[in-house]
Amino acid sequence: MTLGFTLLGSGSSGNATLISDGAVNVLLDVGLSGKETVRRLGECGVEPREISAIVVSHEHGDHCRGVTPFARDLEIPVFISEAALAASEIRIDEARCSVIRPGVPFDVFGIQFTPFSVPHDAADPLAFCIENEGVKVAIVLDLGYLTNLAIERLKGCDAIVIESNHDVSMLKVGPYPWSLKQRVMSRRGHLSNNSVAEFLANHFDGKARDVVLAHLSKQNNLPELAMLCAQRALESRCGLFVPQTRLEVA
Repeated sequence: MTLGFTLLGSGSSGNATLISDGAVNVLLDVGLSGKETVRRLGECGVEPREISAIVVSHEHGDHCRGVTPFARDLEIPVFISEAALAASEIRIDEARCSVIRPGVPFDVFGIQFTPFSVPHDAADPLAFCIENEGVKVAIVLDLGYLTNLAIERLKGCDAIVIESNHDVSMLKVGPYPWSLKQRVMSRRGHLSNNSVAEFLANHFDGKARDVVLAHLSKQNNLPELAMLCAQRALESRCGLFVPQTRLEVA
């Protein structure tokens, strides 16, 4: 069976990604309501009882607000860092929570997750490399900049989901108060289109055949801008990765 992923939600309204090998189904974050999560899973042909586990990246509501209502009546294990659990509003039996730590791989019914720390204004924010039968996927969301560690973890991936949150110019002239603009642009905020372009132009190893731009801001970005910025960055590599690399926007 092949490891695959489906973004059920992406952005400040709620993030959730279904990771599946055809037999095991894992939700990475449940930032949608429980009802909406069930509805979107249904569109993928997956019933709630078929979810094997939930993995939580950090405690912000757009990543975990649906964990309690979705998992409350189901015997679903939840993998989350100790700091994130303490800072979150997740209310389920602690016996069902497995503590995860950055740099320590853990197995979810045959699918291996390797969490690593990212710079974001949360208690213990994590991104993940996910592997099964030789296929490697990285999901890297909610971070202010790409650290050397993150760049290293993105090497050798078959697919990458990476935050391309905002266009800097749109953010600066947009409706957010200045304090929030500073937070978003800070090194513990969110990745801009330019940051993703810099990664693709200078650090991307070209192995990933699918690169998905995710967590776009509705107020401070446009899918067309994010795509154009990333495309230009890839083309600057003298066409080395074009058209082998497929760019998509979530």
